[in-house]
Amino acid sequence: MDAILDRLSGGFTATDWWLIPVWSLFGALIMRRASQLPVVVGLAFVADTITPYFLRIATGVTPDFAFDLMLARLDERGGLVLLARIFIYFALIGLLFAARGRFGRR
Repeated sequence: MDAILDRLSGGFTATDWWLIPVWSLFGALIMRRASQLPVVVGLAFVADTITPYFLRIATGVTPDFAFDLMLARLDERGGLVLLARIFIYFALIGLLFAARGRFGRR
């Protein structure tokens, strides 16, 4: 169990921890119906995947190296981190959408 938790904690950086809430909030705000959740999670995951590419280009990293770093981020910890990231997006976007429906109509 400790090995799994170590792999999970090592697979997320500080940038990931602020990108996940930002893209989740954006996804929850653009949703109109709960049936759109899988599509919005997919869009948030794609945006989460390509955002570090543009962040690195903005800091002066060459595009080919930034692209390699973007792809390496996805497979350096294996599928466990990818599945955890998608699960976090499902949970967070679903909760934010439910809270928007509950408290947004007042």
